[in-house]
Amino acid sequence: MGTGMTRMVVSFAAALICGATFRGGEYPTDYFRSPLGIPILLSGSFQELRSGHFHSGLDIKTNATQGYRVYAAGDGQIVRINVSPTGFGNALYVLHPNGYKTVYAHLRNFSADVEEYVRRQQYAQKSFSVEIYPEEGRFPVKKGDVIALSGNSGGSAGPHLHFEIRDAANEWPLNPLLFGLEVADTQAPQISRLKVYALDARSRARIRFTNGRSTEVTRENAGTILVTGANRRYRLADIAEITGSGRIGFGIETRDSHDGSGSRLGLYALTLSRQDIPIYEYRAEKFSFDVTRYINAHVDYAERTRYGRWIQRSYLLPGNRLSSYPIAENRGIVEPAPGVESRFEYKVSDIAGNTSTLAFSVIGAEQNVMVEASDEDRGISAESGMPLTFEADGIRAVFNESAFYDDFDFSYDVTGADAQSMSPKHALHDAYTPVHSSFDLSILADVPTPLRKVAAIAYVNEDGKTSYRPAVYRDGWVNASVRALGLYYVTADTVKPRIRPINIQNGKDMRRLSNIRFRISDGETGVRTYDGYVDGKWVLFSFDAKTGMMVYEFDDQVGSGEHELQVRVTDGVGNSSVYEASFGR
Repeated sequence: MGTGMTRMVVSFAAALICGATFRGGEYPTDYFRSPLGIPILLSGSFQELRSGHFHSGLDIKTNATQGYRVYAAGDGQIVRINVSPTGFGNALYVLHPNGYKTVYAHLRNFSADVEEYVRRQQYAQKSFSVEIYPEEGRFPVKKGDVIALSGNSGGSAGPHLHFEIRDAANEWPLNPLLFGLEVADTQAPQISRLKVYALDARSRARIRFTNGRSTEVTRENAGTILVTGANRRYRLADIAEITGSGRIGFGIETRDSHDGSGSRLGLYALTLSRQDIPIYEYRAEKFSFDVTRYINAHVDYAERTRYGRWIQRSYLLPGNRLSSYPIAENRGIVEPAPGVESRFEYKVSDIAGNTSTLAFSVIGAEQNVMVEASDEDRGISAESGMPLTFEADGIRAVFNESAFYDDFDFSYDVTGADAQSMSPKHALHDAYTPVHSSFDLSILADVPTPLRKVAAIAYVNEDGKTSYRPAVYRDGWVNASVRALGLYYVTADTVKPRIRPINIQNGKDMRRLSNIRFRISDGETGVRTYDGYVDGKWVLFSFDAKTGMMVYEFDDQVGSGEHELQVRVTDGVGNSSVYEASFGR
């Protein structure tokens, strides 16, 4: 790409620049328009790395404000409407006759006819959260129709529009920038770190620095190298030599941006070559929601958990089931030949074809590590693709065959109960090892009879923060389904949810106000249900989980005169709080 300002119009030709193998015409580049009427500036890119999942669309900035018109990207019909206090918040799904579906999320409002339709459904279901599938032909749209206003609803961290294009046949999200949307981009991805891994007990690598210091890389101790460079060409900083023997893998920390955005974005393509022959390639073209949690195998989960850094592995763990790797020779694993120097090069590209490279070499060493495996040395073995039932005094954990991405020696420790717990504290391995699927956890505990209905399992993460999982007490055991390794114990949630009125009090004249507002919260097992009633009739309170705001906008359900209000909030184990007040209208 030139040094002047360019417009990124993704097409078959642009895909060829970054080495793609797409067939011409696979994605139509002239069918969809931008869903907003302002230039596209991204705060989130497609398949960007997120905690526990890949990002499924584009996050388009809306100048930190709400209320921009959201346009239908093409002709079609609205086939799904979602309202939720979390996740996508207010979202629309439009099916198009060319076999694609577009998604518009974190909306503030729907168009007037959709808004009224949703409101009727909410009252009919007596629920703020609804998932609605309108009958065919109920809401046809034309390309460019205003279908909503942008907002900040659901799990949004700030005002923006989340926009997706999906394959309607299988609901796989596709990279929207493959469809011709224009984004100004002359910025090449940046590379900041290389990581070297020894992949089994017999493998080793050694990193020797120019100052004479060296680092030995083992299965338990990977090596991290800072990267320096300019003009899109990067090199390892202060490295004299890297040697390796056995099975070696690499990982890389990289980020992208585009003109005018400044946000940390994901890249489109990553290729690792050995002697100019690609041995590994990753491409952010499409993925299935069924496999999005395999991001925990794609990245170095421990590095992310400990330091907040996104290191992308350039080799596949045994339990990685992602399909985003067009090339994975020997699963990306390198086995250096003794005495032979191999040249490696990373190429990282964005979808506009801007590319950065990192070159380095590894010299093969003799494999002279002797390992004597025995049951005593190995302890309990957790294996990818195999179920595991772990049992010790007072604890049982049952993992299915998809639980683990890699093989490791499962560790366990226990400490005594304290004032916070009704059981000993059980450390299941550590919080730096990911678990793909939920597992059943049972802990033996002496729970007093009055507390058995509010029993919970507490989890302490690596930062010491405690979260709580509703549990079931049965025959002395407290049982829950959980999804992380680490420290667990049994407790009880005896604290009722908190209801704090914002603009109402008993006897207040509300005629000059447009709504009734509360802030609700529960610091233990979380808010499960929230309902409001006026004169004994259910009324529609919206709820924003990230702020705890619960709001009723006065509507035709409440006329003039004196009224009685009741708000009920229940937490995860069934504790309930009630707020009551009279008001005038």
